[in-house]
Amino acid sequence: MPALFNRRFVPPSSATKKQVASSPQPKPTSESPRPSQKDKTSKKRTIEVPKPHNAGPEASQSPVHKIPAEETLESPRSAKEPKKQKKRKRDLNVEDDAATPKKHKNIFSKFEKVSKSAHKQASKPEGEDSEQELEPEVLRDLEPLPQPAHVPDAAFEPTFSVLPSWLAQPRTIEASKRTPFTELGVQPEFVKKLEKQGFTDALAVQSALLPMLHPGYEQYQGDICVSAKTGSGKTLAYLLPIIEALKDRITPVLSAIIVVPTRQLVDQALQTAEELCAGTKIRVGTALGSVPFATEQKHLVNLGSTYDPKRAQELHERFTRQWETGFSEAGVMDHLSEMLTKDHVPRYDSGVDILICTPGRLVEHIESTTGFLLRSVRWLVIDEADQLLGQNFQDWTSVLMDALHGDTPKDLMNAPECLLKQRNESKLGFSLPDRRQITKVVLSATMETDLTKLGTLRLKRPTLVSVLEDVLVEQTATADGENFELPSTLDESAVPVGEGSKKPLYLLWLLLNHIFPGVQQDQNSPVPETSSPEASGPRSIADHTNRVLIFTKSNENASRLAHLLSVLEPSLKTHLKTMTPSSTSKAAKKLLRSFSSGAIKILIASDAASRGLDIPDISHVINYDIPTGVTSYVHRVGRTARAGKPGEAWTLFTKTEAAWFWNQLARGDSVRRGGKKIRRVEFRERDVTWNRKRTYDAALAELQGAVVGTDAAE
Repeated sequence: MPALFNRRFVPPSSATKKQVASSPQPKPTSESPRPSQKDKTSKKRTIEVPKPHNAGPEASQSPVHKIPAEETLESPRSAKEPKKQKKRKRDLNVEDDAATPKKHKNIFSKFEKVSKSAHKQASKPEGEDSEQELEPEVLRDLEPLPQPAHVPDAAFEPTFSVLPSWLAQPRTIEASKRTPFTELGVQPEFVKKLEKQGFTDALAVQSALLPMLHPGYEQYQGDICVSAKTGSGKTLAYLLPIIEALKDRITPVLSAIIVVPTRQLVDQALQTAEELCAGTKIRVGTALGSVPFATEQKHLVNLGSTYDPKRAQELHERFTRQWETGFSEAGVMDHLSEMLTKDHVPRYDSGVDILICTPGRLVEHIESTTGFLLRSVRWLVIDEADQLLGQNFQDWTSVLMDALHGDTPKDLMNAPECLLKQRNESKLGFSLPDRRQITKVVLSATMETDLTKLGTLRLKRPTLVSVLEDVLVEQTATADGENFELPSTLDESAVPVGEGSKKPLYLLWLLLNHIFPGVQQDQNSPVPETSSPEASGPRSIADHTNRVLIFTKSNENASRLAHLLSVLEPSLKTHLKTMTPSSTSKAAKKLLRSFSSGAIKILIASDAASRGLDIPDISHVINYDIPTGVTSYVHRVGRTARAGKPGEAWTLFTKTEAAWFWNQLARGDSVRRGGKKIRRVEFRERDVTWNRKRTYDAALAELQGAVVGTDAAE
C-alpha cells in the first residue's frame, strides 16, 4: 500500500479510456467500504489509480481503481473534519461530464465521432463499397477569389426624344425619285412651259411638295418644313403651285411673300417666277436694298381715292385737331391732302401678287409704307431658313408675324374687315372661323432644329419633309441641326499647300492642269504626268466647257486673288471675273448671265454667293480659303453637282487647317456622302513653282504697290 500511494499519477491513454468504458464495474466487497447515504445523494468525483498486485480476483479484471477525489494520496480523510484541498484540472476524471470544461466538450464530441467513423470504415470488408470520400479541402493563398465573367450592360436606348414628333420622325423621300409632272396634277399649260425649259420629270422634293400644296384631298392643312440638299429644285417646288393658284387673277392682291437672305437669291427666284408667269396677269415684285425706298413704295402700293363723305369728314376733323396741337400722324393724313375733293378718302391697292424680298427691306415696308398690308397673304415662304433664323435681321420674324396675324389698323380697314370685326366683337364672335388660312413653307439644305428659333414663326400643325440619298439609312436629328447630306454625284478632293505662302501657285496649277488641261501657257512649264493625250497641244480656255466657282473668305481676298491670277497667267484675264455684294443689281445680273452662258469661265466670289446661287452646269467648285464651318462647306460645294449632274469640289488647306478639315469635314458624322470619301491629292512643289518664282514675286510687289496706292489715295 505505501508503494501505491507514493506513485505519481499518470493520465490514462485513449486505449485505457476505452477499456474502462467497456469493463463492468466491480461489485462492492467487504474491503471497500460502502458509500454512506450522503454519498449516494451527491455525486462525487473520483480518480483512477492502478490496483495493487496483491488485490483479489475481482481487482485483476480491472486495471484501475477509483477512489474519491476529496481524499489525498498521502493521508486518509479525517472522519471529524475532512480537509478540503484545491482541485486541479489534471486530477479530474476526463470521463466525467461534470469535470470536463465546457469549452472542450464540442472538441471531444467531434473527436469521438471521427474515431467511430474511422473504426467502422476500417472494419468493413474489402469487397464492399466504401462510403463516398469527402472532398479534399482546397487551400488558397491570399489572392482574389475567381469571379464570374462580367455581363456587359445593354445599350441605352431612350424611349423619349427632346424634339417634337414632327421633327424626330420626318416624312422621308428618296433623292433619286422622279415623277412626271402630269401625274402630280400640274396643269397642261404649265407642263408645256416646263418642257420648253427642259424639265419633263419632277425631282424628289418637287414630287413631295406639289401634292401637298395643290388643292385637293392630298393637300396638307398645315405648315411644311423641307430639308433638302442644295440643287434639288426647291425654288420651283414652291413657286409652281402658288402661280397655278393665282393664274386667273385680274386685279393684283398681295397673296404670297417669299423671303430670301441675299440679293442674288432675289434675282434668281425672280427669274424663275417670271418664266412661269409668262402669259398670265400675275405681277411679281421685289424689295431689296439696291433700289431706292420711295421707288419700291410706289411699285408695291397704288394710291387711289374713294367717295365716302362721312369718313372724309371724320378724317378732316381729326386732321384739324392734330394740326392745332402740333402732333400730326403720318400716313393717311399726308395722303388726305392729295385728294381731289373733301368727300374722298385715300384707298390703297396692292401693286403685286407675289413679293420676293430680303428680311431687312420687308421690315422697312411693314413699318414705313402706308397701305402695305398683309391681310390677303395666303402663302409665306422662307428660303434658306437656317441663315435667316440664325441672324434674325432687325427682329424681322416678330414684326412679320405680328403683321400677318394681327388686325389691320382701323383707318385702313375695308368693308369686309369692318364687318368681320363687328361679328367678332358680338356675342357669337367666338364661333366664327379665322378670316383666312396662311400656309408657311420653310426650306433649307441644313434644316434648323432649334425650337426657340422655329417657335418665332408660329407654325401651325407643322410637318417635316426630308429628302435623303437612301431612305433605309436612319436619319439622326439633333438639337443643334448638324445633319447634312451631299449629292452622290459629287466628287471631293483636298490638296495640301504647306504653309500657304504659295497657295496662288497651287491654285494656278490646279486650273491649268486639272480643270482646263491643254491651255497654252509658258513653254518652260513642265507637262504633268496625269495629262491625257487629248490635252496635248495648245488650246484656248474658251474651247473648254468647264466653269469654275472659286470661294474666298472675304471680298478683299477675292479681288487680290483675281489680280494675282491675271498677272501670273495673262491668258486667264479675259475669262476671269469677281463677284462681290457691293456690285449693283444690274451688274450682278449681267455677270451671272455671262457666267451661265460660258463667256466667263472662272468666277471668284465670297461666301455671299454660296447661298442658293443656282447657275446650271458649274463643273468645279474650289475652296481657296477653307470654310468657317461645316454648314458653309455644304453650301459652297452645293453649287455644283445639282439636279443629278456630276461635279467636283476641291479644297486647298494649310498645315494648321489640316486637323480641323479631316476630323470635322472628312471623317465627321455630320455629313453623309453616299459612301464616298474625300480624296487627298498632293502636288509636287517643284512642279507648282517651276519657272514662276520671279513672276510670282513681281506680282506680289505689284499688288502691294496697288494696295498702298489705293490706301494713300483714300
